[in-house]
Amino acid sequence: MSKELPKDVIIDILSRVPVRYILRFKCVSKSWYALFQNPKFIAKHFQIQTANSDVTALDASFLFTPHKSTSPPTAAANRNVGLILSNSEKPIKIPIEIDIPFLSISKPLRVCGSCNGLICLSILPIASIILLWNPATRVFKDLPVSPIDRPRAGPIKVVLGFGFDAITNDYKVLRIVYFGYPLNQVEMYSLSTNSWKEIKTRVQFLIFESSCSVFLKGRFHWTAIGFEEMHGKKLIVCYDFREEAFHYIMPPEFDFAGWDGEGEDSSMSKVTWSAVALKDSLAVIGSAGNGSGKRFEVWVMKEYGVVSSWTRYRSFELQSKVGRPLGCGLKGEFLLEKDNNQLVLYDSDSQRIKSLGNHGVAYWSDVFNYVGSLLPIKGGKVAQRTNLSSVVPDFFFVRKMDLTVE
Repeated sequence: MSKELPKDVIIDILSRVPVRYILRFKCVSKSWYALFQNPKFIAKHFQIQTANSDVTALDASFLFTPHKSTSPPTAAANRNVGLILSNSEKPIKIPIEIDIPFLSISKPLRVCGSCNGLICLSILPIASIILLWNPATRVFKDLPVSPIDRPRAGPIKVVLGFGFDAITNDYKVLRIVYFGYPLNQVEMYSLSTNSWKEIKTRVQFLIFESSCSVFLKGRFHWTAIGFEEMHGKKLIVCYDFREEAFHYIMPPEFDFAGWDGEGEDSSMSKVTWSAVALKDSLAVIGSAGNGSGKRFEVWVMKEYGVVSSWTRYRSFELQSKVGRPLGCGLKGEFLLEKDNNQLVLYDSDSQRIKSLGNHGVAYWSDVFNYVGSLLPIKGGKVAQRTNLSSVVPDFFFVRKMDLTVE
């Protein structure tokens, strides 16, 4: 009798192992190496990693662009992506050694989205280079230059959204280019066709920087200021990758009256809020207060797209100097940033605050949930300095001040 376990048992066991360990097992045997590249195994592995709460506790992370160090900038310092494990106090920095010609070495990367273990990165300030990247496998792909005709005016602002269209099984990147209201362009990149196309639509909103961007239910969400009939109101703008259309969602009505951090009248307190994903539901975190304390309200949209379904999920007060809310973990914990760049994780169920140290998130950076995967990138290649140095920027988005001075 064979002493080996049945093949299906082995596959089931391996599908429950975090991706960082799977990659170490590639050298065990040729059969395991082939298994880890099998699309069925890759899909099963990722499904289990995201569905099992015990597994996601091991490999679920927050992904962001780290705060710039006070020391003199270096290529490594500015080419890093910050990754904090939800169950660890020690952050993991993923070095992305990009040696890109034509751009100053001090230009950092922006994390623009995370979906199914793949992340979208762009070069600041206005996305002259866009990359799709799997940090676990180190496979990357630089997006081609768009052939779309441009106006003579240079871009003022560029906003990206990255998501997955489950109907067409395709990863897509949305690019909104602001030239100055009302002049703008919207275009979308498809990984399956490796091409860009223009989306003919009006952009009647201005998206905020670091607005806690969210990809959820096939749509990418931002917080923004609406123009024209929206009368300058702050709202949630979402783009449906399937319909190829923008939609608006009005936020709930917060009630912070009578609270300013010290129990006194707060009618004049400034209320801020951001959109987040909370356990597969669209949610917002609102905050008000000043001095040494703040009050937070978390509202969840019970029925997606139905404004009347906004329901208050949690309300809590924190006396420490907490600044902006950055996002929610896969288990519903809240990532917050203190005024001194300290990151903390707040569990509203246990009411416990966990310090994650002085790591900091760049003020212009969003924070995304990340679960490692073995998912491939069509047309991608393993990152090395030799192939990364051949990445060519879209010169329409390169400003003179960004060029390298010899």
